[in-house]
Amino acid sequence: MFNTLSYIGEKLNKANVLWGVGASILLNQFGLVDKPNDIDIFVDIKDIDKADELLKAIGEKKTYEKTSAYSTRYFYEYVVNGIDVDVMAGFVINHDSGLYEYIFDYKSILEFRKISGIEIPFTSLEDWYVIYQLIPGREAKVKMIEEYFLSNGVQKIFLLERALQGCLPLEVRKRIENILSL
Repeated sequence: MFNTLSYIGEKLNKANVLWGVGASILLNQFGLVDKPNDIDIFVDIKDIDKADELLKAIGEKKTYEKTSAYSTRYFYEYVVNGIDVDVMAGFVINHDSGLYEYIFDYKSILEFRKISGIEIPFTSLEDWYVIYQLIPGREAKVKMIEEYFLSNGVQKIFLLERALQGCLPLEVRKRIENILSL
């Protein structure tokens, strides 16, 4: 999986695409999960067409069935080297209180880590802490991230503050505010 991530990363980096890896690969990098499920990539909306062309050239694009849980502007699924790759731009999660639009920009990149010699941009645990609270069935991951924050602190406080500017359910707001008060 990590060789495929590096292969994709090399192509996206050469094309100057603003992108970042998240979800289970991010959790794996922080030692929170042992085996990532797939590769989840956020891309800046201005780069989505370029990313789509690159990924279609190196893998197979799958047809995506919309779900009521999301109003994401661009959600593409590919299989590259037998690995599932999800690419999102304009990521929006529907919830009982409205729509939460995740802001993905340069500030969303926590750090770059070299994998197989390729610089891979990683999104932040702070952003995924918010995202996982909005996706049904992710409570175990939310708790893992909370425990990480309790032990290691929050690295990018401003990302949680930025998330609070969006449309979030009251219980998610309270949880974020509790983490910020540590």
